[in-house]
Amino acid sequence: MNRITMLLKSSEVMAVRRAVFAAGASRVVVTPLPRQAWAPYLQDWYFGKPVSGCEAPIRIDVGVDEYHADDVVSAFLTTAHAGKIERIAQYPSKTKTIFPPILQAA
Repeated sequence: MNRITMLLKSSEVMAVRRAVFAAGASRVVVTPLPRQAWAPYLQDWYFGKPVSGCEAPIRIDVGVDEYHADDVVSAFLTTAHAGKIERIAQYPSKTKTIFPPILQAA
């Protein structure tokens, strides 16, 4: 299972969310960032515009299996106009193995 964290403008969240689900995501969590966390992203996305008129960046966490991870990243890159992939983390699957632990250690 992979977890992909993306940062987007708030106006693009719905389009990216639909594209990511169509690409094979199993879950999507949308979280607004607090105003204090905007500083590193404002200088890249808004060149000299006042902060009060800017859109708030939104964090999207996507859960996807290993087979659809590339499709989800591709859907994000083709749909979002301004955004970035913050992190891609791989978590071990919770499937049971066929062999008992004693045989695996040998």
